Amino acid sequence: MPDHTTVPDHTTVPDHTTVPDHTTVPDHTTVDVRRRVSAVLRRFAGSRGALLRGIDDDLIPFVRIATEFLLAEGKRLRPAFCYWGWRGAGGPDCDEIVTAAAAIELLHACALIHDDVMDASDTRRGRPAAHRRFSRVHRTAGWRGDPADFGRSAAILLGDLFLAWADELLAASRMPPEALVRAWPTYGRMRSELMAGQYLDLVGQAEAGPHGGLDPGRAVRIARYKTAGYTVVRPLQLGGLLAGAPPDLLAAYAAFGLPLGEAFQLRDDLLGVFGDPAVTGKPTGEDLRDGRPTGLLALALTRAQPAAAARLRTLISPPVRRAGHPEDAGQPENPGYSGGPGCSPGFGPTENPAARAARVAEARDIIAASGAVAAAEERIAARTATAVEAARRADLDVTTLAALTELAMAATSRSH
Repeated sequence: MPDHTTVPDHTTVPDHTTVPDHTTVPDHTTVDVRRRVSAVLRRFAGSRGALLRGIDDDLIPFVRIATEFLLAEGKRLRPAFCYWGWRGAGGPDCDEIVTAAAAIELLHACALIHDDVMDASDTRRGRPAAHRRFSRVHRTAGWRGDPADFGRSAAILLGDLFLAWADELLAASRMPPEALVRAWPTYGRMRSELMAGQYLDLVGQAEAGPHGGLDPGRAVRIARYKTAGYTVVRPLQLGGLLAGAPPDLLAAYAAFGLPLGEAFQLRDDLLGVFGDPAVTGKPTGEDLRDGRPTGLLALALTRAQPAAAARLRTLISPPVRRAGHPEDAGQPENPGYSGGPGCSPGFGPTENPAARAARVAEARDIIAASGAVAAAEERIAARTATAVEAARRADLDVTTLAALTELAMAATSRSH
């Protein structure tokens, strides 16, 4: 199937989940889709959870953590883009497309859980990350072995389960078989691109350092594949293909989704450094701690004075060895660092908290002084405008155009 980008029981039930609305999106568009998707996930998690609990009582906490993660408050942007990709291609409002769109949220849940494991994140959506919760299960039960190792392993399994559930839910959406055949290659490509973008993110962290360069091009590629592709472009195209969209509409979805996805990622970058943890649900500074090659960091390094840029590179230098590994024999310890796997100088899960706070604060100050924040805001506005203009040029009905415009604003003018 050609690549249309410019780069390589399902009845509706009332959903009483409280979903905070941080945008001006009308209830009949994004918020309504969000509630319907949450209802699908609640039913699906309930039925599959019952099957797992029937296997063994030891799976009860596993099912509880899985269900609570899926039903936690989320933006549900990816299912919304899938839904409106379907509507834009002439598909009617129906339960089948909401169910199919909900499958993308399961894929997103897989990505979030694995991302938290790789980043050693403590929280997600204002709650302990899945691997931290599984560690607590181990510790409370008094089992042998390392609770942290158990937590990471269990979280990886949970992410894998969500990936399998995504396939299962899409296949069970009651979409016509010919529609699923049309859409499945793009669904597969979306999953592959997500993993490719995640791996590029890991490579970027490994390569960057005080004496190395942070490649702005890599930050763009990561944003394109890890974020733009599976957040906007592919969900839109998946919905479109399910409805039989022609190639020109699929290309229009890409023209809308690529710049919007890049703007979405830049907003994430800003929130990751300057956001309010009480609103974002995650601590600030993790991108700086890990030396993640973000677009914001690339902007700061190109705009800061040479001495400030050099200092910033030192502050964000990522880990190069794992403490306790045989290859670390004879290596000097890092100042301000108390050891632990995957920790950088002064940063990481087991670092001195005061040292980490000081380093993150200094890195944040350099970024702010460089003018990168204003540059990022300008780029977000420009890329969002490009996306909206692309949607206006597409052959879309008035309702779909309004919904995509509202979604674009919701994706880029957010506080979480």
